[in-house]
Amino acid sequence: MVMLATLCVALRFRARRLQKAPCMFDDWLCLVALLLTWSFQAVNLAAVFAGGAGLPIATVAAIDPTAITTYLKIIMVNFLLWVVTVSVVQLSILFFYIRLFGVIEIFRWICYVFIFLITAFGIAGFFSQLFSCSPVSKSWEPMKPGTCVEGDPYCSAIGIIHVLFDFGIVFLPMPLIWKLKVAMRSKMILSLLLCLGLVASIISLLKIVCLFDLTGIPQADITDYLWLTILLQTLELPIGIICCCVPSLKPVVVEVAPKFRSVTSRLLSYARSTTGGTSSKSYATGNASATGSTNGFARPEDSNSQIGRGSLGNKTSAHAAEEVELVARDEAQTGHGIEVVNSYSVRRQ
Repeated sequence: MVMLATLCVALRFRARRLQKAPCMFDDWLCLVALLLTWSFQAVNLAAVFAGGAGLPIATVAAIDPTAITTYLKIIMVNFLLWVVTVSVVQLSILFFYIRLFGVIEIFRWICYVFIFLITAFGIAGFFSQLFSCSPVSKSWEPMKPGTCVEGDPYCSAIGIIHVLFDFGIVFLPMPLIWKLKVAMRSKMILSLLLCLGLVASIISLLKIVCLFDLTGIPQADITDYLWLTILLQTLELPIGIICCCVPSLKPVVVEVAPKFRSVTSRLLSYARSTTGGTSSKSYATGNASATGSTNGFARPEDSNSQIGRGSLGNKTSAHAAEEVELVARDEAQTGHGIEVVNSYSVRRQ
């Protein structure tokens, strides 16, 4: 999924180049979010291969007793990166809104309020998690004397607040979109593209549900019970970046669509030329046996026909089962605005 997010960010910058416009602040924020997402994925891989994520803690301790401490350090970094990355993605979307609808003063100020709240909440979440234990090292050395904030309810609360921010960001521009003087189809497409951000919100909600369901599991088996939450986080951030980029990709779609249609047309033409003549061949063969013809063209009976087998019979060599339609237009009879067309269906055997 992170590869698809990388492709979308690259296409976003390609779209800016096609528009011959400079990259704006929201574009650079999206790039920063992508780099943070790659770092986040690396941390999750380290949790699996170096920390034993997904295995019972007894198994991890038997393999490498120091891996548990490593795992707890990785979980700390995991949450810190998640808070920062989610906040950057949300800020990128808001600055994109300001670029589109910034001329509307009240909308611009609402976006600024969201930007302030998300920034403040992201900073607060980062440092509150970093200093959730006193001393800080107790986060990865639980046997050390000290105190810690209970982790799961705290993480769930932060996740719920970010989901509320997501819903607010998605529905914030909807009234403006539906007041635009554009076709209904364009309004629906733009609304649908913005609503794609709800996919990331749904995944975040699933992650929170998992945290609530797991609160009864003993904390001593922490390497085993967090694997699903880590997996959902691995999907959540790239999908958020993809949804952030999709509304900006119209110039790329306009560039690629003609080439795609051309390739598709060629493939369909090739498919028809190789598989489309079987039924015509069988029809022509049956018609030839009914009329006594053994070579050349087989023609259905037509009392108005002036084209016989003898005039075309052995002079044409073509692929079997190819159907040819000859249309003779009698222009001498069009004096009253009526065009007389005699159609002859001639099939090769």
